Amino acid sequence: MNYEQSIDYIHSIPKFCRPLGNANLEKLLTHLDNPQKKLKFIHIAGTNGKGSTAAMTAEILKKSGFKTGLFTSPYLEVFNERIRINGENITDNDLAEYVTRVKAIMEENNALVSEFAFITAVSFLYFYEKQCDIVVLEVGMGGKLDATNVIDSSLVSVICKIGLDHTQYLGDTIEEIAKEKCGIMRNGGTAVSYPNNDVRDIIEKYAKSKNVSLTFADTALPTENGFIYKSKEYPLSLKGTYQPQNAAVVLEITSALNKQGFNISDEDISYGLSHTSWAARFEFVSDRVVIDGGHNIDGIKALKKSLLSLNRDIVLVIAMMEDKDYKACIREISPVAKAVFATQLDMPRCLSSEKISDIIGSMNIPVFVNNNPKDAFQNALDFSDNSIVCVCGSLYLAGEIKKFFS
Repeated sequence: MNYEQSIDYIHSIPKFCRPLGNANLEKLLTHLDNPQKKLKFIHIAGTNGKGSTAAMTAEILKKSGFKTGLFTSPYLEVFNERIRINGENITDNDLAEYVTRVKAIMEENNALVSEFAFITAVSFLYFYEKQCDIVVLEVGMGGKLDATNVIDSSLVSVICKIGLDHTQYLGDTIEEIAKEKCGIMRNGGTAVSYPNNDVRDIIEKYAKSKNVSLTFADTALPTENGFIYKSKEYPLSLKGTYQPQNAAVVLEITSALNKQGFNISDEDISYGLSHTSWAARFEFVSDRVVIDGGHNIDGIKALKKSLLSLNRDIVLVIAMMEDKDYKACIREISPVAKAVFATQLDMPRCLSSEKISDIIGSMNIPVFVNNNPKDAFQNALDFSDNSIVCVCGSLYLAGEIKKFFS
């Protein structure tokens, strides 16, 4: 298959396969000679902050001289973003080659897996054959039953900020979701967690049951260009009032690695924190356009706090998926804006722009409807004068608008 055929094939694979669980993925990986068993992982779960935490960790490890794989989801502009080594996307040719190889093995051995599990297998084989020293592995959804949890062990299991999302799969309460995400911890292993005060006792209890050495990140204090953690000041390139606390988790990850014999210097840490880029996380793509992919209530609250910290007039461009808690999210973020442009994406599960308009209209905030995301964005720019235009509500919308600035 060529690149385009490979992408089409990936998207043709069912999102879920019966039977549920990782039995078929384990079978597939066995026939690939279990590349995951020959790799070292930092395994990252959580509701919010996984991507930023993974990106900062990978950048520090790269600066420390480790050949570092990074597996994340979803992508914004090109699929290749999901599989990177030392900051470079997998090439079109390599992606086509590895998809073709894994497809053949999967079909020959009747080890049919879901789309995400297939991509996970592709990434494991690629990272192994490219001789990565460490792989920073982001969970797709949940933890315990996630395809990435097929790995036997990790250097560090990481629990980022836990909140309500994917409740149709993970549970209706934050406690249920926390238990699911704790499932990435391994017996006798090492774990680092975001403060997660609401479910701290659940995380502690789970860690104790698995004899896991657990560290919670302390509070990070934001500064103008970074943050202070445990009386030491660090630079930080990622914007957003929530990023210093994510960076504190990263500092505890590096500390845990150093205790295991790694040699990650303070200079490498500072360099990595000041040179990390992570798209669509309160990302200023111009002096008055910020793109944020937050799509659950905790992510939206964090975005709201960051926008208010700018002390500028705000115009919002919003699209959301219908399977999210869209009413709560829209009602939370809209009051920061002097106007909202509601739009939608050509996707089956996307909320209609009219529904967004109906919710905002009842709040006496000016709202304009345009079903074309690019037109809605351009209209917001024309309307906004010197205001900040914030594109939010969906990583898919973020990807569409980011193409303007690539």
